[in-house]
Amino acid sequence: MRGPHDAAGALRKTVKLVWFPAARFATVRELVLCPGFASRQRPDSGASVAMWNSPAKLLIAIGLCLTIGVSWGCMGSSAYRLWYRTQWLEDEEIRPSLYTRLEQLTELQKRAGSMSQAEQAQVAARLARDLAEDPSPQYRAQVARALGDLSAPAATEALRQAVRDKEPSVRIAACAAWGKRGSQEAVSALAEVLGQDADLDVRTAAARELSNHKTPGSIAALGLALDDPDPALQHRAILSLQAVTGRDFGNSVPAWRQFVREGEAQPRETPSLADTLRNLF
Repeated sequence: MRGPHDAAGALRKTVKLVWFPAARFATVRELVLCPGFASRQRPDSGASVAMWNSPAKLLIAIGLCLTIGVSWGCMGSSAYRLWYRTQWLEDEEIRPSLYTRLEQLTELQKRAGSMSQAEQAQVAARLARDLAEDPSPQYRAQVARALGDLSAPAATEALRQAVRDKEPSVRIAACAAWGKRGSQEAVSALAEVLGQDADLDVRTAAARELSNHKTPGSIAALGLALDDPDPALQHRAILSLQAVTGRDFGNSVPAWRQFVREGEAQPRETPSLADTLRNLF
């Protein structure tokens, strides 16, 4: 949206080209509010140019200001919104917008459970092509989420590729899709991401999704995450281990490491009231 500086520039340019050659050195306030403004000295000439030599020119300048203001005001009118929607629909006839395609994926996810295997296979094959070819990371991420709702083999294969996408946001979405799948293959895929991905946010997403899989493979993968130097990932691994095992060793990383390694850990000692008060000070 244009601002007041753009309005001033437009007015000066119009007045300069049509009526007042010296107006490019005048401000809007001088042009509109100061009809007694007599002349300006050009920096490249010794001659002065009369600016306002008739009331008609003042009225013309004011008319220009009103025209510019009204035209900008019309941008928020019903007529403008109708024109904008018409342009939108014309563009949609050429190619669906990103917003429309995202809405279509959302509707597809709602229908995924009622699809036949043949229909799922057809949809998964199309989404796999989109995942490989579409330039929009936002769209590819939504494609990965939609693939998580499909049980066709083509969807599983596409998700294997999604966790290797160049965009972290797409890999995070792929982790969420694997998290919805209750299979050992999902645990293996998430464990691989947790151990190998270079992006901390992606590894954290994999650790979070492993909390949905209560298997020894999940415990082993989360145990390796405890050795990561980043405290945020360690904390996320502890939360997931609590969900998977039902055990609670607090935020003690050594205790959780011992549990993962040996299947047991020293129970936490409940601090006495005196120790708690001492720690506060």
